[in-house]
Amino acid sequence: MYLDKPLKEHNLLQAIARTNRTYEGKTYGLIVDYFGVSKFLEKALAIFSKQDIQGALLPIESELPKLKQAHRKAMSFFDYINRSDADACVQVLEPEDVRHEFEKAFKEFSKRMDMILPNPEASPYVEDLKFLGKVRQMAKTLYRDEQMDISECGEKVKQLIAEHLYAESVEVIHEPIDILSNKFDERLEKAPSKEAQAAEMEHAIRHEIKVKLEENPVYYTSLREKLEQLIEARRKKMMDIAELVEKLRSMVNDMRNVNQQAQNLGFTREQYPFYQLFQQILPDEEHKDAIDALTHLVTDIIAEESQVIDWVNKEDVKREMRKKIKKQLRASVIPKDQLENITQQIMSLAMVHYKR
Repeated sequence: MYLDKPLKEHNLLQAIARTNRTYEGKTYGLIVDYFGVSKFLEKALAIFSKQDIQGALLPIESELPKLKQAHRKAMSFFDYINRSDADACVQVLEPEDVRHEFEKAFKEFSKRMDMILPNPEASPYVEDLKFLGKVRQMAKTLYRDEQMDISECGEKVKQLIAEHLYAESVEVIHEPIDILSNKFDERLEKAPSKEAQAAEMEHAIRHEIKVKLEENPVYYTSLREKLEQLIEARRKKMMDIAELVEKLRSMVNDMRNVNQQAQNLGFTREQYPFYQLFQQILPDEEHKDAIDALTHLVTDIIAEESQVIDWVNKEDVKREMRKKIKKQLRASVIPKDQLENITQQIMSLAMVHYKR
């Protein structure tokens, strides 16, 4: 609010109260006092008790200690890092718990900065805000962390960071690039080093596993275990960076070919997770024909029973489906002591792939 005329008593207090009213995205009010009412605030509000008006209007200088503290907290994550090395700074934020703590510190600092800008008192902190905004954006892109959302920041801070990112040619990606698309290959080619390529693929694979684990628990759990083994081997220096990049590329290609692998075995994309579930239980080659047949029989039952609209929310339909699946499993080579567990896993897959 811009105050350019004399206000007092109820009018002044109501104006302050309206300005201080909070809502989502607004945590404070800012009054620019051109007239000088703030210099004789007690006199202007003389009809009220001091207790009633305490803290109603504070000078912006009172926020500076909070700004300084928030700045120190946010910058402390990079105390022992060469800040001109952006990749090294982004590496600091690789652990999810560290990113979470950094995000809290950054938002607190940006809130304080938005409160004080464009007051000259904020000037000493502007370059560090730009630095943090750049590192944060790079970390969000690399680690595909949707929690790192700048929408909660004030407009002044958002504009300042956006202009800096543009000037620095930092790519702002609002949606992660799909690991299965050709654009992901193009992104890898732009990576400045083998280490950067490995990091890009590692976190893209992690993201894909997180998103699709429910679709095919057997395949994506296996993929996650393989990824952890590779990262651990690299950490122990059991392989060089070039070998790690090659193996990660192989994993990416394998993920891209899942649907083709299903077709080669005679299954649809929806059927393949059921086949892999049965294969995990009976991996021996001698059971292959039986598993093939069981996959088709079970998915035929699911396809038939799932014709009912909104069946996933109808207990009677699910009960009948479960009953028919269990009957089919009893007549198969599946071990009898695993029937209940396997039936439940099949039902979970059915609700993902045959939901209508």
